[in-house]
Amino acid sequence: MGRCWATLAGITVFAAAVLDSSCGGPVPPLPNPSVDGFAADVREAVLAAHKQAEAEPSRGSASGRLGMVLQAYALNEPAALAYQRAIRLEPKEFAWRYYLALVLQQLSKPEQALDAISAALRIRPDYAPALLKRADLQFDLGRFQESGASYEAVLAADPNSAAALYGLGRVNDSRRNPSAAEGFYRRACLAYPSYGAAYYGLAVVERSLGRPEEATKNFELAKRYADHRPPSEDPVLRDVVELSAGAYNQLEQSDKLIEKGDWDNAVRVNHEVLSRDPNNLSALMNLLYVARFTDKIDGEVDDIYSKARKLNPRIPYIHNHYGAAMLRQGKFAVAVTALRKAVELKPDYAEAHTWLAEALDRQGHPREAAEQFQSALAAEPSNRLAEVELARVLLSMGRGKEAIPPLTSALQVDDARTSLVLVMLGEAYRSIGEGARARQYLEQALERVRKEGPPELLAEIEQELRQTSR
Repeated sequence: MGRCWATLAGITVFAAAVLDSSCGGPVPPLPNPSVDGFAADVREAVLAAHKQAEAEPSRGSASGRLGMVLQAYALNEPAALAYQRAIRLEPKEFAWRYYLALVLQQLSKPEQALDAISAALRIRPDYAPALLKRADLQFDLGRFQESGASYEAVLAADPNSAAALYGLGRVNDSRRNPSAAEGFYRRACLAYPSYGAAYYGLAVVERSLGRPEEATKNFELAKRYADHRPPSEDPVLRDVVELSAGAYNQLEQSDKLIEKGDWDNAVRVNHEVLSRDPNNLSALMNLLYVARFTDKIDGEVDDIYSKARKLNPRIPYIHNHYGAAMLRQGKFAVAVTALRKAVELKPDYAEAHTWLAEALDRQGHPREAAEQFQSALAAEPSNRLAEVELARVLLSMGRGKEAIPPLTSALQVDDARTSLVLVMLGEAYRSIGEGARARQYLEQALERVRKEGPPELLAEIEQELRQTSR
């Protein structure tokens, strides 16, 4: 899971500094970050950079260097303040605006980050990492036409940019142009043959285009290369990264632990971050995410949610992750409240709609659950979990005919869930009096389960067959 939240988002003084830097006014003061609890080498690096910036108050490079040190150790809000000051002192320096954009993105301020990256590109219009970052931000903000143009600008300079090709695949997929999306995803896979996300995107559009065998092959490749992505050459950012070399870059480590599903160590690392910086939004968000999968922090999830929500209540992921954690704990009413907030903030948030549907179904509201599963599929037509769960709920309400289309779509992927999908299709056709079709699917399911399992499904299939006429 990539980090997209960070320290102290939404603080008034920070917002004021952003406004000052873009609209005139006095040069922002130097930030005074607390270094209590940091390792000695980190503390010394921050204090030395701060002392230098104080000694050279009129030099943008000194303030910018302070920002770089702060950014290197994930002190993103004071880093942003330092970059704002550097920009006012050296308005023509590309690096300060570029670093500011990256920090603003970490602070969950995508629109301000887009403004900053656009300003940086007016100084250095051909810097490919900045063009890619702008394209990604435009995509996240739903500005698909602008995003596509930015990705095209990268391709004009580097026709084999796997990241840009993948981005154009996503843009065309979002604009309901699967044929074009397929072409870009395929080119991205050729440009970087172990690009897991590109294989997944390719598989999804192939399935939508009615090519299930090719889709299955590429879903398998997506799983094999799930953690692989093209290396990013960013010489400007490298200067910041190198400042943290040899230090304990805990948030980056947390990302890797979460990707591996190492929940215990992910909890430990994020707790260590919070011990130094209790309002680090990135660490709080990471813990909420982890709470979806483990009971290790059940006793503190409410407090984590409260802190994160106070820092920035407009981030839908805060409410989604907390709602999913409450659903896992069986606190359905609390889950529903949080998940409704998530979809209110982001109406096309397919995952939140799916969790909300699960919670409503557990509360005994199948009709509302079906509506939420349908909303999830409207936002993400390839959401196979939503397809299967929607069908399950429809079957429970005696609406077998309506369950057939999502089950037929789900059947295009061959995986461990396919046997269950076949059984459900048998039930759906039996419910509308089509016994022959029902037996066809149930017999296919029986053959699969005998070969592949799970054995506990055998009795259910045999019972369904006894109840189904030929």
